[in-house]
Amino acid sequence: MHLFFFREAWRSFNAHRGIALTAIFSMTAALTLCGVFLLVSHNAQTALQAMGDRREMVVYLKDEAGDAAVKALRDKIAQYYGSSTFVSRAQAWSEFEQQVGDPELLQAVGTNPLPASLRVKLRPELQNFAAMDTCARQIESFPEVEGVRFGAEWVRRLDTLYATAKRAAIAIGGVVALALVLVVYNTLRLSVLARRHQVEVMCRLGAGDHFVAMPFVIEAVAQTLVSALLALGLMFALQQALAPRLQGLAFLPAPWSVAFVAGAALLAWLASALMLTRILRTVGP
Repeated sequence: MHLFFFREAWRSFNAHRGIALTAIFSMTAALTLCGVFLLVSHNAQTALQAMGDRREMVVYLKDEAGDAAVKALRDKIAQYYGSSTFVSRAQAWSEFEQQVGDPELLQAVGTNPLPASLRVKLRPELQNFAAMDTCARQIESFPEVEGVRFGAEWVRRLDTLYATAKRAAIAIGGVVALALVLVVYNTLRLSVLARRHQVEVMCRLGAGDHFVAMPFVIEAVAQTLVSALLALGLMFALQQALAPRLQGLAFLPAPWSVAFVAGAALLAWLASALMLTRILRTVGP
């Protein structure tokens, strides 16, 4: 029985090749648009994550804070916030010298004015503006702490950019999903109309909706799979063409590619399964 469905789907494809190729072309265009945006989103997410990994909080210590107090503070930070690295006054001055690189300017500064500090690498769940701001206020209340800085404005803008990119990806995905559903619907309707007489005969002989619809569902899913694979190929060609000009531009990882193809096929299956009963009843006897 299952072999009959696949054979009927293949026969329908050969008999109405023009309709099928038009559908594949339309779905390939829509999926390529979605895939290109997915490619951009993946690389943007990678870049934002790399920038986010550099987020750290600098805790400036009071000069009178002794070794025991600093150790106790680091234990508290490790317990509630994340790992920390101690930077002595001499180390901070050495780093400042390397950054400035101007001996005359360094001589003008005179004595080392930089305090000792702790560089705190927060836990991943705390690496957002709201959480970092709360952590900074809490750490600043400790008696050993002179002040806390974490680049609040930079973190806020980075979070806003990430949220905007995520919303845009959802919106584009929704538009492409709607376009794919419309293409599947119109293709199915044309396919059923082209085989109207055969459908009427099968319905008069008592064939159920599932039996009549299954070849059309298989055909729609197969066309979508071909379109998704073609879209991946076009995306890969585009990525390879742009990679020499855009350093670091990477193709979608394997799980993303598999999810892209599987998601398109699943959407086509759901759309065709839900719409075919209605289409068959409009053209049936």
